[in-house]
Amino acid sequence: MNVNEETRAAVVEAQWLGTRRAWTDRLERLEHLGPKVWHLGTIAVLEAAHEHPLLRQLYPYTSHCHVHFSSTTRFPYEVALPFVIPLADGRFRVVRRAPFGEVGEVASAGEAVALVAAHAPPRLRLATTGLPMEG
Repeated sequence: MNVNEETRAAVVEAQWLGTRRAWTDRLERLEHLGPKVWHLGTIAVLEAAHEHPLLRQLYPYTSHCHVHFSSTTRFPYEVALPFVIPLADGRFRVVRRAPFGEVGEVASAGEAVALVAAHAPPRLRLATTGLPMEG
């Protein structure tokens, strides 16, 4: 691994840790309101995805409890994979962006992560620290 790859890997790992910590902190702050299924689902997906070698090299980000994976570390993110939506019943929906559509609905975060990884393009690699590729 060269210096550039080490730097990129450190940026991506810091995002994984920071994102999981932010969701855990948010869940603790809302603890008095009762269980937050969506928050628990988001944390479960982040933990399962971090354990997956392919997804761990991507830059995770969240929006509205949805978990996304980018091949760039800066906005606008480059997203070539489906994303995961935790559902109120504890299940998970995996959705692709373009063309928009449901990939599947599964019972566990691990199954959702496997479904995302199964739809990865063949040469997915460590997230770049720059902007999305043109063309």
